[in-house]
Amino acid sequence: MCTVSYLPGQNGFILTSSRDEKITRPAARLSEWVFSHDQEVTFPKDPQGQGTWIASSSTRTVCLLNGAFKSHQPKPPYKHSRGLVVLHAFDYATIRGFADQYDFSGLEPFTLLLVEIGELFVLRWDGTQLFMEKKDASRKHIWSSATLYQPDIMAKREKWFSEWIISTPDLSLNSIRQFHLTAGDGDPGNAVRMQRDNLYATVSLTSVVRSGTHMEMTYEDLIHSEPAPETSLHHVSN
Repeated sequence: MCTVSYLPGQNGFILTSSRDEKITRPAARLSEWVFSHDQEVTFPKDPQGQGTWIASSSTRTVCLLNGAFKSHQPKPPYKHSRGLVVLHAFDYATIRGFADQYDFSGLEPFTLLLVEIGELFVLRWDGTQLFMEKKDASRKHIWSSATLYQPDIMAKREKWFSEWIISTPDLSLNSIRQFHLTAGDGDPGNAVRMQRDNLYATVSLTSVVRSGTHMEMTYEDLIHSEPAPETSLHHVSN
């Protein structure tokens, strides 16, 4: 997993994550607010690993993709689920403090996207070394998991994203969620909403919309017939 897009906005952004997982994995649900390092954090909780792939407070958003730069052969046992790293990132006052002080050893390779107002970082752990890159938070971005998508497919998805941006006058929450649900070229195994051999599929769609100190998270289960997307709102006055 997953496919993640980032759209900058006035004093904020929209981050949307398509979670690609085994269809048999237990369904997640939005958590209650969790207090961590003076921040109230919400996230869809994975009942299997007890972590998450995306979490947000009013000031920080963290999103996980499996794999670093390329597909890897798993070598368990690992120290703990990568989904717990997402939550641990909120225990640090700054993103750079997290990158410098957190113990990544013993974890399976992953990519973390960390967003604060005006700042966007990509952290990649390849199993032995951490790589940190600061991205331009004023530009639009898309990422695909290295464990599920080869470089040529990643490039094709970036092309779909660029074409969608050019052809879409209203880059809104609804339009980017529609992109995540429909983009592709007829190959279901590599579409943004993917399905492979009744084993893997895009099981949910989660968006974080932040403007100033207002944060909204929308979570939609795509395979368990949820009646409507779950939404969590958070606002902190200055």
